[in-house]
Amino acid sequence: MSFLSIAFLAALPLAAAPILLHLFDRRRNVVIEWAAMEFLLQAATRRTSARRLKQWLLLLLRVLAVTALVLALARPMLPGNWFGTHDRTEVILVLDNSMSTQRSTGDATLFSQLLRRSRDVLSDLQSGDTVRILAASPYPVWATAAGLRVDAGSAATVVGQLETIRPTDGSSDLLAALFTAVQADFPPDTRSRRVVLLTDGQAADWKVRDENGWRRFQQTLKLSALPTELEIVEIPDAEAQVSNLSVADVRSNRTVVGVNQPFTVTARVTNHSTAAIPGGLLHWRIDGSAEHQEPVPEIGGRDSRALMWHHSFARPGVYAVSCEIDVADRLDSDNRGTVVIEVVNQIPVLVVEGSPGRAEMQQDAYFVQAAMGYRDGEPLLMPGVHYPDRISPAALERSDLSGYPAVIIPNLTDLSEETVERLNHYVFNGGGLWLALGPRTDIERFNQFVFANGDGLAPLALEGIVDESGTENRRTTINPSLRDHPATRELADVERLDTSDVRVFRRIRFVPPAQDQDVSVLLSLTNGEPLAVEKFVGRGRVIVQGVALRMDRWSELAQSQAFVVMIQDWLSYLTQPQATRHNLTPGDPILVHLSDAEHRDAILSTPHGDEIDLAADVLGEDVVFRSSRTILPGNYFLQLGLSGDRIPFHVSRDPAESDLASLTQQDRNMLDATAGLSRGFSDSSLGSSSHRDPVWPLLLMLLIGFMSAELLLAGLISRERFGAEEISEMSEQIAGGDVGFPTVFAAKQSDSARPPQVSLSERGEPVGRQSRSV
Repeated sequence: MSFLSIAFLAALPLAAAPILLHLFDRRRNVVIEWAAMEFLLQAATRRTSARRLKQWLLLLLRVLAVTALVLALARPMLPGNWFGTHDRTEVILVLDNSMSTQRSTGDATLFSQLLRRSRDVLSDLQSGDTVRILAASPYPVWATAAGLRVDAGSAATVVGQLETIRPTDGSSDLLAALFTAVQADFPPDTRSRRVVLLTDGQAADWKVRDENGWRRFQQTLKLSALPTELEIVEIPDAEAQVSNLSVADVRSNRTVVGVNQPFTVTARVTNHSTAAIPGGLLHWRIDGSAEHQEPVPEIGGRDSRALMWHHSFARPGVYAVSCEIDVADRLDSDNRGTVVIEVVNQIPVLVVEGSPGRAEMQQDAYFVQAAMGYRDGEPLLMPGVHYPDRISPAALERSDLSGYPAVIIPNLTDLSEETVERLNHYVFNGGGLWLALGPRTDIERFNQFVFANGDGLAPLALEGIVDESGTENRRTTINPSLRDHPATRELADVERLDTSDVRVFRRIRFVPPAQDQDVSVLLSLTNGEPLAVEKFVGRGRVIVQGVALRMDRWSELAQSQAFVVMIQDWLSYLTQPQATRHNLTPGDPILVHLSDAEHRDAILSTPHGDEIDLAADVLGEDVVFRSSRTILPGNYFLQLGLSGDRIPFHVSRDPAESDLASLTQQDRNMLDATAGLSRGFSDSSLGSSSHRDPVWPLLLMLLIGFMSAELLLAGLISRERFGAEEISEMSEQIAGGDVGFPTVFAAKQSDSARPPQVSLSERGEPVGRQSRSV
């Protein structure tokens, strides 16, 4: 037996209160002999034993009443179904609707089989049960707002709600879904709960590596206030090994490009099976129109291949560049991918020139401007999308930085405390800052104002200038190892660029970070030390590198082919926070800022075809559209007013969802060990909390019964003791004129029919003599 309010058991000693009161009420009597009472001794003695038994029974009823009240307040529960409470049950259907359930199985899909099994579960429900439906992908979402009572009229409604659930291109977090189901509020008249999870058994959805999470779930299941039974219905694929080829992701080296500026789109095609799969054709499309196709070679088991396409746009706009692989496999949903490219005329960038009086090639900003495709403000042969505006360090303190998405200081000199404060505010609001250190950098002031004990713009403090010059056999070069970072992905392509050949002769060394400090390193050296680090400040980003962005004797960076790529890619990375984000992850908000206030309403189309009305926030002459309903992976379109202009957005999916491998026996053993699912994975119950029936309703009924019996028994004892007929007074008889002896004698004889009060002690014991309490 367990108790939900065990603190009330502290009041259990109160059950002894009636006994203590009985003992306290016992009194010592002084006996006075009265000869007339001797005639009643024999009759009263015969009735004493029965009266004493009734009094003990009355005392027991009072003790039991107090005990039942205390136990009812403690709310005890017994394991098992002792009182038939299983007839009133809440059933929660947890339906796995992840992308893997869309794979074909003959003429149908696994998801259609899951729906059919769900309908079977619903058909087995008894009248009076409550049912709720929870969709597991892309995160736990209730398909029913509240529990629906099952009866003849609501069965069709429940099935209709089940049919509204559609599979998504996202993954399922089954652990989070089970937590949501077990911890959900239950109807007040519910006696038990049954959670039924229907899944295809894909290993990626079970999050088997989160052992602590499964242990917490087991504790939650055991401590549930409502008896909860967990049942897993697994519909595995008929094939043990399901071959699947997918477009894992599509990326571009730049998502914001200029008109006629070339960019590269890369599609990563992955084979998720162990055997090799012959390739097919990869089709490239722009806004749905076919543009290019190329063959896909054979891909080995568990291998990937990158396919690149180079393109440029002749007009500004926002374009959805997608690719689709033409291959016959079981899952078609992951055979395509999309990246959104924004084409603009120019993006202004503020470049700080610290040596305007020097020769052209000795100026700090000359090579930075040349890498952007400009010279003295005039475009070169192939100008980039970023347009440089030059400014002096002194003017930086007075300039309005809000119109520039990024600021570059190619050779950092002394900055005033006020300038550093303005830059801090600028970056916090979404600006990008690139600080290149050089021979004129004041290390002490940098550490004082820019690093500021870790609270400033720089992620690390500066230690000093280091001489890296050495022999040809021992030279220090750049180590481009970060292939997954968007700012260094192109630089890491050493087959196309000379990044790894760039020598560094002198540099400013960073103070090594503490062991518990995580610093993002963009570029490192072959000796293992960082050359460029970054820090996120508010909405913006800061890059600090140990060499200047100019031609000098410190490094060969400005002379390399990789320099142009680095300037373009790092500026695209720094300006990204202030640009409209078209490539999102699930849950990222859509935010569109328009200078045209004519558009006051818009419609957002989701991957499922739903349309969401959006109202604009008016900011002066500008309008802003916002929406956070981007949890579904896929393509979104924002249609502005009645003009029909459609702005594309894309929410990426989890590549792990394309791996159709089922749970291994080791995974099942882990779930058994951590979550206590002892019955194994089959088409039956995996485990449950111990079923506990509430006992307090029965205790409350017993309390009413004990109190009723106590009142009846107390009344009976009082009736036997004092009688039920009213005693005539002598004054009333005299007033009536009937004062003869027979009448008086009859009255006395009638009074003697019950034991007179004076002839008994207060405990009801016959004494044959008058007693008086002292």
